[in-house]
Amino acid sequence: MSSFLVGRRAHLAAWLGLCASGALAAPAACLYPEYTFDEPEPSGSAGSSASGDGAEDCANGADDDGDGLVDCADPACGDFVCTTAVPEGWSGYFALFDGEPAMDPGCPAGFTAGPPFVGNRGLSAPPAACACSCGPAQGQECGPLKISVSDSPCGASWECAWDLKPISGWKAGECAGPDGVFGGGVACEPGGACDATPEAHPCVASVTVEVIAATGGSCAPGPVQMQRQDPTWTRLGRACVAAERTGEGCNLGRVCAPRPAAPFEDGLCIAKEGDNACPPGAYTEKHVFFTGIEDTRSCDDDCACGEPSSGTCPTMVTLYSDTQTNTCETPLVALSTGECEDLTGNPSIVGRMAMSPGTPTGGACIPSGGTAAGAARGASPRTFCCQG
Repeated sequence: MSSFLVGRRAHLAAWLGLCASGALAAPAACLYPEYTFDEPEPSGSAGSSASGDGAEDCANGADDDGDGLVDCADPACGDFVCTTAVPEGWSGYFALFDGEPAMDPGCPAGFTAGPPFVGNRGLSAPPAACACSCGPAQGQECGPLKISVSDSPCGASWECAWDLKPISGWKAGECAGPDGVFGGGVACEPGGACDATPEAHPCVASVTVEVIAATGGSCAPGPVQMQRQDPTWTRLGRACVAAERTGEGCNLGRVCAPRPAAPFEDGLCIAKEGDNACPPGAYTEKHVFFTGIEDTRSCDDDCACGEPSSGTCPTMVTLYSDTQTNTCETPLVALSTGECEDLTGNPSIVGRMAMSPGTPTGGACIPSGGTAAGAARGASPRTFCCQG
C-alpha cells in the first residue's frame, strides 16, 4: 500500500476519534470529508477481462471482453454454437459440404485445423457393353439351280409359266436337261397353250434364272468385345476440420464450437471410418463418401452363332434350244443367276449348262450371348453424421 494511502487512512482514523468523543455533546457537528480511492488493479489477464479491453476468444473458456459472458453465452460469439461432445469411437468436429463437384467451396475459416477429407458419392457406372460377332460362314453348299420360263416379257404379268426341273450338284461344263419347254416356230400370241409338251407349242417369251441359295454350314463365334465407360461421381464430399480447442458458455455436457455456414451442412458433423450407423443422440443425418472405386464390370464369354443365312452361289448359265433332252449344242442365251432375259421367236429351252458355277458367298450368322456381368461400387467408405 502506498505511503500516501497510509497517511490518508491515519488522518481518517484521527477524525473518527474526534467525532466519537464529541458525539454525545454535539452529534450534528461531526461531518465526514469525501475521499476517493483509485488504487490500480493488478496487471495480467484478470485485469484485462475486467477492463473490457480484450476481444472475445470464443474457444478459451474466459470472459475476454469483460461483459460477464463467456464464449457461446456471449453475443460476440455468434459464429459458434453449443453442441454435444463427440461420441466415443468417432472424431470431430467437421464442417461438411455435400454437393456438386463443380461447387466445391474449399474450407472456411475456423475449419482449417487439419487436412480436409475429400470423397465422393453417387457413382455413375453403366454396365459394360458386350458385343459378340461371328466369322464368315464355312462349309455351305449351293442349292439346286432353278429356271423359270413364261409367256410374257420380263417384269410383265404372265398367263403361263413353267419351272424347269431343278438340277443339283452341277459341275462346270456339264450339260443337263432331262426336261424342257418346247416352244416351236409359231408366233407368240396371247392365250397360247400352257401345256409344255412338243405337241402343244407353248408361247416362250422370257426366261429367268433364280438366285441359288447357299445351305448348311456354320460360323465360328469370335471373342466377346467389351466397352466400359469410365465411372463418374455425381456428388462431392468435403469435410473441413474444426480446431480441437472448444469453449464454454453452454449447459452441462455441451461445448462451444464453430458454427458451419452455407454451403456446408447446417450442423456440425462427426466421422468414422467405414459405413456405419449414426450413434444415438444429436448426430442423426448420415452421409457416406468413398475415396476409391471397386470396378468388376465385365462380359461373360458366352458368344454363340446361329445358322448361316443369306448366302448365295453366283453362277453363269447358258441355255440351249436343242429339242433333244440333255443336248447342249445350239446356244440360245447366257445369263447369271438372278437375271431375266426376253426371248424372241418362241424358242424351245431344254439343254442347260452351268458355265462357271460359283462358291457360296455372303453367308452370315446372327450372334448371341455376351452377357454383362459385375458392377462398379464405391470403396473405402467414411461415414459422417451431422446434426439435423
